[in-house]
Amino acid sequence: MKDLSASYLKAIAEYGSISNAAKGLFISQPYLSKYIQRLEKELGVEVINRQSTPVTLTYAGERYLHYMDDVDDVIQTMLNEIHSISNLKKGRLKIGVSHFLSTYTLHQLLPDFMLRYPGIEIELVEDATETLEALLVQNQIDVCFNSLPITNHDILYEFLYDEYNYIVIPPNHPLSVNCVPEDEFDPAVLDGEKFIVTKPGVGLRRFTNQILAEYQIHPQIILETSNTENALRLANKGVAITIVPQCVIENASEKIEACLYPLKDPAFKSHIVLSYRKGAQLTPATLAFIELAREKFPRS
Repeated sequence: MKDLSASYLKAIAEYGSISNAAKGLFISQPYLSKYIQRLEKELGVEVINRQSTPVTLTYAGERYLHYMDDVDDVIQTMLNEIHSISNLKKGRLKIGVSHFLSTYTLHQLLPDFMLRYPGIEIELVEDATETLEALLVQNQIDVCFNSLPITNHDILYEFLYDEYNYIVIPPNHPLSVNCVPEDEFDPAVLDGEKFIVTKPGVGLRRFTNQILAEYQIHPQIILETSNTENALRLANKGVAITIVPQCVIENASEKIEACLYPLKDPAFKSHIVLSYRKGAQLTPATLAFIELAREKFPRS
């Protein structure tokens, strides 16, 4: 991408006159003369010595060419980088993820993406679900791992997978006697019971609140935690009842003695999604990440 002014000045310096330069450039002499005059008016200084034969560049003209050559180099570097970005050889992807999904979901997708696109710089933003949704709407992150429900209408999402959630009843609780997880269990019998719940702003807390409201359970909340596995461990040690997703059960680091009742109502499955801002101009890296998610989780 060469600047015309620079090309024209170089031709004048090479051919020694405006008329010969015009012929060499296949343009008219009047056009070239007016072009140089306009350039000198814009710069406020003469760029050619019209009194000399052959015509030469003034010192200002020489310095103008010097800087325009630098500009051409910068522009070419920019174009090369833009081309690399568009072809996913270079770029940046900012991913929002809760601490829970960072532990149980991110590893299923991110390593494959980094292997496929090694030139893409990854920035992880790990925070509470509500904070991440705000950052997504503010265009501070590109994509975000969420669990439904998402109440903000400015956020769209790709479905990844769903899983059961379990009511965890401590082994020393009366309801654990003769525990048969396959039996029908009415969560409404937990009204007034002691509960461990995740802290406000955590995606699981929203979900838990929905369950409690649906079955008209008025819990005695004795502990709030931001760590879902911690809630499972405490329930397993007899502290109180809690609700955790299937992946936490499956990846538990200790033997589970508690009674586990799955919430079989499809409405109370966890729905994990990859979300992005509605109307956003998604970068090539963002689009590639979403496409890989579709490949990795075919049900999306």
